[in-house]
Amino acid sequence: MMYLDLALRGGAVTMLFVFALLMWRTPIGWEGRLSVAALAVCKSAFLVTHAALVLDFPPLVYSNLILLSALTPVAITWFIVSIFLDGPTMRWPWGVASMITAGTFYIEMTVPGGFEFCTTIASALYGSLVLMALWTARDDLVECRCRARPAFAVAIAGLAFALTGAHAIGAVSEGSVVFALLQSLGTFTVCVAFALWLLSPDMDQWPGQTDPAMEKHMPTSKIADADTALIGRITSAMSAGIWREEGLTIGALAAKLSVPEHRLRRAINQGLGHRNFSSFVNRARIEAARKMLQDPEHMHSTMLEIAYDVGFSSMGPFNRAFRAEVGCSPTEYRRNVLTDGRADSERLSPIPANLH
Repeated sequence: MMYLDLALRGGAVTMLFVFALLMWRTPIGWEGRLSVAALAVCKSAFLVTHAALVLDFPPLVYSNLILLSALTPVAITWFIVSIFLDGPTMRWPWGVASMITAGTFYIEMTVPGGFEFCTTIASALYGSLVLMALWTARDDLVECRCRARPAFAVAIAGLAFALTGAHAIGAVSEGSVVFALLQSLGTFTVCVAFALWLLSPDMDQWPGQTDPAMEKHMPTSKIADADTALIGRITSAMSAGIWREEGLTIGALAAKLSVPEHRLRRAINQGLGHRNFSSFVNRARIEAARKMLQDPEHMHSTMLEIAYDVGFSSMGPFNRAFRAEVGCSPTEYRRNVLTDGRADSERLSPIPANLH
């Protein structure tokens, strides 16, 4: 059993590094490359230090492996977030949660009698990652990523959640051969499944956010095959102001246009270049809000009135979407417009006669 566990761990480590090297040579952008590399390094260190057969390493090497092993929650979180949360969605809470989890892991592995509840914290983190991957599917327009969300979430975060959860409730002991074998077998299976998915013939680009400089290397045949008639209907509906409807969803828009939801997703993504439905709708809303903030007739309208008028249900989402699109808050934008307008007025005002 111990040697089977060691063989599976060796196979998983080899696949992780080969996969990381292959991804490094593809045009996916720096975040995608680094997240895969970080996952390969940290997960490999975890597999080595948690093998059923205790391996003998020099103290300095072992301490570094322990540190990298403890950073596995950070690597897993970064990898999943970089794929499923398109910028500029807030990612910092996930980073903080993963760092806290990594800290508890490190203390447990290095300090006798350290944080015994770290598996509970890790279970909460991985369970939340599974829920995030499933919940954000409602806005996802990237077809390959949308299809793979359930299996992907269960395979990556679900495996970690199952293992840490089983340990937390006492179903298996962390030092047992059975637990070690479950770790190695699960990781090896996930590595094989992920490699087959990402390297499949119909998977022609990285499912996460890509570097704009790299997009010229991506195949464009699918964009050319997008439903041009449907794209025209979408554009017309947006021009008519359908985006003003509060709580507009991809399903609601599909129903109004009488088209299957998957066709609508493909058209907006591959034909109009949007990865997220909310950002697609919010771009039109924010553009309308900017015009209202520049319009003297709406100078006395409150921010809440403007938010309601362009389709937002409250100030929070309006402020976040406006800042993400424009780079400042609506209040700051209006203040800048007023300042620029006042400066222009002073420059264009006639010179008093007594100064001639």
